[in-house]
Amino acid sequence: MTRLVVKHHQPWRTWGIALGLAAVVAASVWGAFIYGESRAGFDRRAAMALKDSLADAQAKEEALNEQITVLQRQREVDQASRQQVQGSLEDLQRKLADQQEELSFYKGIVSPGAGEEGIRVQSVKFTNGGAPRLYHYRLVLIQVRTREFKVSGSVAVKIYGVQEGKPVILDAHDLAPNGKTALGFGFQYFQNLEGDAFFPAGFLPGKVEVTVQESGHEPVQQNFDWTSVIT
Repeated sequence: MTRLVVKHHQPWRTWGIALGLAAVVAASVWGAFIYGESRAGFDRRAAMALKDSLADAQAKEEALNEQITVLQRQREVDQASRQQVQGSLEDLQRKLADQQEELSFYKGIVSPGAGEEGIRVQSVKFTNGGAPRLYHYRLVLIQVRTREFKVSGSVAVKIYGVQEGKPVILDAHDLAPNGKTALGFGFQYFQNLEGDAFFPAGFLPGKVEVTVQESGHEPVQQNFDWTSVIT
């Protein structure tokens, strides 16, 4: 005798199981992505902070441009106060130049240009240290890699010039007024390095050579003309 078996069709159970499996797979993929970033040394919060700094610098640049436009129009209309407006305009233009330099700096970190990966000297500046032949120098190092991670190493700064008609090479390491100072670094995105150098009498600088020695890598040298680094 044939027996008839009646089964209840419950499509909601099938859909529930499918959605549950999909959620598990999605969570696994996301977890693997976060773990991979962590293993590579990626700091999401630090990256977002850099992007916020870039956006803030861009906003300041736009605001300065708007102020300059207003002052230029006012100068053309109001000849009586032209001198006062001219002074304000020059001050804003100086601020704009500084803001554009800052903006370029952040862009170089967030979106580095094409080229060989590694550590680069973003900028070198020498300023008067408040006494004859005394200079304060400031270097900015950045890391240019597809995926950043913390790096460390040391920096050597040499100044090429002439003294009493003869070529001379000075090491900033030996020129510190308070004794020898070494420049070491350890960063993920960028780092400022500063120091003081007391030049000998009669020394005329011509070129600055910066050598970056990253741990476990070949040293990298960059040269800067003295006229481009003195401010």
